[in-house]
Amino acid sequence: MSAHLEEQASTQAGMLFNTKRQLFQRVPPIPPAIDLAGKTVLVTGSNIGLGLECSRQFLNLRPSRLIMAVRSLPKGEAAAVSLRAEFPDAKIEVWQLDMESFRSVQAFAAKCEQELDRLHVAVLNAALGKFKFDRTEEGCNRETTIQVNYLSTTLLAILLIPKMKPSASSSGPGRLTMITSDASLWVKLKDAGSGGLLDSIDRPENFDGFEQYSRSKLLINMFGARLADFLDPDEVIVNCCNPGAVKGTAFMRNADSWFFKTAISLIMRIVGRTMVDGARVYVHSCLVLGKKSHGSFTDWQIRAWPETMYGALGYELGTKVWNETIEELRFAGVENVVGRVGK
Repeated sequence: MSAHLEEQASTQAGMLFNTKRQLFQRVPPIPPAIDLAGKTVLVTGSNIGLGLECSRQFLNLRPSRLIMAVRSLPKGEAAAVSLRAEFPDAKIEVWQLDMESFRSVQAFAAKCEQELDRLHVAVLNAALGKFKFDRTEEGCNRETTIQVNYLSTTLLAILLIPKMKPSASSSGPGRLTMITSDASLWVKLKDAGSGGLLDSIDRPENFDGFEQYSRSKLLINMFGARLADFLDPDEVIVNCCNPGAVKGTAFMRNADSWFFKTAISLIMRIVGRTMVDGARVYVHSCLVLGKKSHGSFTDWQIRAWPETMYGALGYELGTKVWNETIEELRFAGVENVVGRVGK
């Protein structure tokens, strides 16, 4: 588990280690024994980029049902058409999910509860990078990056867990993978003291788009590590998957700086993985690593958490993140869900 890899954290956060990992380490193929026959799979943000390619790779493993969760139904249906042409026998459904809206997340989770016998695999991939400060219109009106990448993702994760547990007719642990990023390795969260940590990163005067994206992914790591403590890996395996730098994603679509776009595009051309390899990292984390990856930071191996998550201060920050998040999501009854599905 990543919790036991503190001594490797500094090295694995280093530029040399990550450059070598990008350029010289190849993502291994998925073992032929991995099979999704009879299983239901969910991928959020699956109409473009890594989410779409991940869906394609899952379909190669023959699931009984693939749910593509997307904000725009027309765009989702267009993506599904391309997949159906490639996999004519597959059952592919497109469901609406707007991660800027807690109401949409709750409605989506309720639909899963009502329409699925069991959800076996969930990859929570939907995310964005905003380069201008704006707020959502629901809940605490949080900054959009934190709402989409963190708060809505954690709400969805918690609400899906009861449906992912084994049942009398379906054995084996559910697989819940939340997508994180290399960017989480290099950002810090400052303890806000008596103030709220989430409030401290929700101010226009402190906003930097890339740093906020990085913070949102560090928050996912902190929450995922703590969520795993409440879950038995024989029932649901939770991990946080880092695909690394990947070419051709839509991450930069909201950038308004020509220089920033050009710089990132150049870096990706040099060190970026292909979309196929990036999505294969998702599949490895979700299906191949198994119980040993529970509560861990993963690619196709188990890696150390960001340095800031270790030690007494890291534990205190993680506790603060967990408590503030559960409090903010209390309207959805998450504390009852966590208690009901916990060990």
